[in-house]
Amino acid sequence: MRRLRLVIAGVLLVTFPARAHDADVLYARLEPGPPGTLIEIVTLTNATLALLAPVDANDDGVLTQADLDARADALKAGVWSDVPLSAGGVACTRSDEGAQLEDGFVALTARWQCPEAGDLRQDFKVLRVLPTNYRVVLGSQLDGERGRRFAQGVFTALEVPRPRPPGLFDGDRFRRGLEQGAKDNGVVEALALMLLVFLTAGSFQRGGLRLGLLLLGALPVLAGRAVPLAVPVLFAVSALGVAFLFQPPRWRAVLSDGAVIVGGLGLALRAGLPSLSERLGWLAGLLLLAAGTLAIGVPLGRLLARRARPFAIITLALVVLVLFSVGLRLA
Repeated sequence: MRRLRLVIAGVLLVTFPARAHDADVLYARLEPGPPGTLIEIVTLTNATLALLAPVDANDDGVLTQADLDARADALKAGVWSDVPLSAGGVACTRSDEGAQLEDGFVALTARWQCPEAGDLRQDFKVLRVLPTNYRVVLGSQLDGERGRRFAQGVFTALEVPRPRPPGLFDGDRFRRGLEQGAKDNGVVEALALMLLVFLTAGSFQRGGLRLGLLLLGALPVLAGRAVPLAVPVLFAVSALGVAFLFQPPRWRAVLSDGAVIVGGLGLALRAGLPSLSERLGWLAGLLLLAAGTLAIGVPLGRLLARRARPFAIITLALVVLVLFSVGLRLA
């Protein structure tokens, strides 16, 4: 909603020179979407839209959201078909068209899939249908571009800057990944598994080792692939291994530490993030949560270890919680 209001404000600001009124302007905005796509928002008045497509489904002179929903095909034919986007002369593919009614304005949205090579170009053929005083204002954040381009009269085609190729590190994507990592690893089964890992560590030295092993197991998140079906099995193996193999002899303790790596892998295979920056952010989110759990789990484990029965009960309860939570999500 806030973005739409800013778009509408932009319409009013860019149309003051000359004699054009805000009702005589179509404001189009292109911005990067998911990898390989562009999102376009076209804002125009109800009256302008009525000149392009029969959107009043009830023919009562009052435009409603229900009218826009019922006339989706008319909007595609009357607006989107007449604003084709191409790359290097090859037409882009359009999908996910939508329309949202606001106070006196309509916001039309669509997603474009374009070839990777060639200059982007959009032809606003709608100007051939509208009165000659109409113009299009194209705003863009592609490639950091904040300038505006104008189409009016017979000059209907506009060049569109290509999105800047993603760099090795993007701060905004890193922050999104950090938030996603905190969200993914802040669920019950993940927190229970991490608490179990550090509760049975016995010392901060061993806890630090397990923190490193957990992150090592989570490194496949950098591949950007998600394998949700493997996650329950990995969680179950990790929880059982950590809970029942942490005591001497040495070989059992080694297997218990190996189960920590399995747990990290289970955490990582849920993410499937598209960019390297987001994946690094996700790992940072996991590190922060795991470090906090380490600070709580190790002292609590050392305190409980003085009494074997309470320690065994809490350990078993955490195992059951992990298995139950994972099973509940699968049901």
